[in-house]
Amino acid sequence: MQSSSSSSSTQGLRVICLCLMAVGLLAALFALHRRINAEHSSRAVDIVVDYNEMVNLAGVSGQTLDQVLTEMKTNGATAVGLPEETLSTLETQGEIQRLPRPGGNGLQPATLPTGWNTGDQIFTVQSMTPSAQNLVVNGLKRIYSANNFALLGSTKLIIRGARDTVSELGLGLAPGKVRHITDAGLRVIPRLRGGAGITKASLPAILDAVKQVLPATRSGAAGTVVIFDGTSIPGYRPGSDELIKLLCERMDTDGLVYGAVEFAKQKGDEDLGRLLDGSLVRVHSISLDELSTLKPSQAVQRFALAVKDRNIRVLYTRMPQVATDSPQVAALDYVGMIRRELNKEGFTVSTGSPAHPFMPLHIPRLITMLIYAGAGAGFLFWMLTLLPVELPEWMRRYAIMKVVGVLVLAALFCAVATSAGIVSTIGHTLFGLLAAVGFPLLALTWSYRVVTELTERRPAHPWGIAIRTLTLATLITLIGGLFVAAILSDARAMVKVYQFAGIKVALALPLFLLAGLMVTDGVARSGDTISSFVARCRARWQEFTSQPLYLWSVLLTLAGLVAVALLLVRSGNEGVTVSTTELKMRAMLEQFMIARPRTKEFAIGHPLFLLSMLSAARGWRTLALLLLLGGAIGQVDVLNTYCHGHTPVLLSFLRTVNGLWLGILLTLALVGIWMLVSRWFVHPAVVTEEGTR
Repeated sequence: MQSSSSSSSTQGLRVICLCLMAVGLLAALFALHRRINAEHSSRAVDIVVDYNEMVNLAGVSGQTLDQVLTEMKTNGATAVGLPEETLSTLETQGEIQRLPRPGGNGLQPATLPTGWNTGDQIFTVQSMTPSAQNLVVNGLKRIYSANNFALLGSTKLIIRGARDTVSELGLGLAPGKVRHITDAGLRVIPRLRGGAGITKASLPAILDAVKQVLPATRSGAAGTVVIFDGTSIPGYRPGSDELIKLLCERMDTDGLVYGAVEFAKQKGDEDLGRLLDGSLVRVHSISLDELSTLKPSQAVQRFALAVKDRNIRVLYTRMPQVATDSPQVAALDYVGMIRRELNKEGFTVSTGSPAHPFMPLHIPRLITMLIYAGAGAGFLFWMLTLLPVELPEWMRRYAIMKVVGVLVLAALFCAVATSAGIVSTIGHTLFGLLAAVGFPLLALTWSYRVVTELTERRPAHPWGIAIRTLTLATLITLIGGLFVAAILSDARAMVKVYQFAGIKVALALPLFLLAGLMVTDGVARSGDTISSFVARCRARWQEFTSQPLYLWSVLLTLAGLVAVALLLVRSGNEGVTVSTTELKMRAMLEQFMIARPRTKEFAIGHPLFLLSMLSAARGWRTLALLLLLGGAIGQVDVLNTYCHGHTPVLLSFLRTVNGLWLGILLTLALVGIWMLVSRWFVHPAVVTEEGTR
């Protein structure tokens, strides 16, 4: 061993890291307390029905639209989604008639407005009702050049431009339809269109028109949710956010709330959400194509999960097509089922309590810095646990101490930058990733040491040790998850405007690093010096790389890579298709538990972890290490739960607890069944003899 003059203990540095982690954890709990309060500040959910569907429902049921809307409100609907009118929709409703280029309809080239040419694209709108004419003329004034349309008489309008393009421009909300909705006691959710008609002049005029039509907005009451139709946000222009900024300012001034449609991928959505600083509500809908493949009860469960698990606050419900003689009753029952399910989960469904953004979430700069420092200290502490306690003085002073200094300075810089709005996510990304990688590795490295100890000691009763090891490893990983969740205590993360950028890395990197530690035996043992530690790692690596290449090892490696790939693909909401069996199992767990545990934890990771400890107790070191590598999936998945800022943190915590006890229970059951089966079929003679006695 090196003399004290040339070596120095890292014990003091480890204590410093532990202190930073402890203080950082207290700061994280403070931030999480505020986040939980913010998450509970918005428990109102809007159940929105589609206006056109309600018109169709009135037609097939033989009732008036007012009756249908009133019954929908009674059963739980709180608002009606009302799209802007267009020339196409007005023609479908019989309020106008569109004709192609005028010829035999009495319009001669000499009567064309000044500046129009006979070669221009021109079409005619005629037979307009007074209300339709007012809507069309005022709508075109807002979004179309006055030089490109003109009234001829009292019921005819000529328009210059591409007929198909102009016919899809939004003309505004129909006042008569708004009255039908509000008279039934329901709120209006405007569905505004984007497109070529949106300019710096037309955008304020469009929002002014909405403000004038909606009673709640006109009276000054804030909170009217607006959903945008189409593939882009009104005002979106590639390379420029000028109109998006104007839209943001006007919505804030007019008391309009942006309804961001989940999975819609509208262009400009991220820009608007960023400018609103997360002050929006998220909308979930099931398309008619998807709805045709689901039972009503399955659709209800999907809506409930969206609200509970992903902070959705507006449900845009399309009516399912079911084989029934009374579609109106089926539609009313469907809406009623959604309301009851949401009430059961503790959410409010009422026309008097509209969906609204979460309250602003402010974390003090000092708290943010302490969280960053604790997260970084966790990663540094893991690195120190790999190395011998005694290190050369130069390494401790010039390498590790500098790392600590850089860590503290980086935490300070990122905290200030985040609070000031400068590169506001750099700290979230950097220190969130350090916590997401460091704490699971800390838990797994300690578990690796337990495997080595069990292999040498071979205790007679390993079950208690295995369960205790899994519980403590999960607790260490959970601490890292709390750091990540605290870092994501941000209104933007809660509504998925900002997403943690290191999710895939946090899933894959700990598995590969753990595999590397196993191959090299790269975890210091008691009494190691840095030279003996490095020599052993180098020898193990050379031994590994000099092994003959067998088919089984190739297949095992490929299977491991496929497993990691599936883990990465299934880590989001848009991964591989889930089997029907798994969907049924998930639904069953949701019925019996407040928070369904993640399958990769209780059914794969935790059982493999426990079996790893049991195998080590039998002296099967190689098998134990392979099982521990599989069990690592459970630990990285525990951490991954907290990387989704739009999932309520208490729900994530409960999910972790449920995954732990269910994984232990499942493993006990499977091992018990295996022991019974092996006893009867592997040693039948022994069983028979004992049974005779």
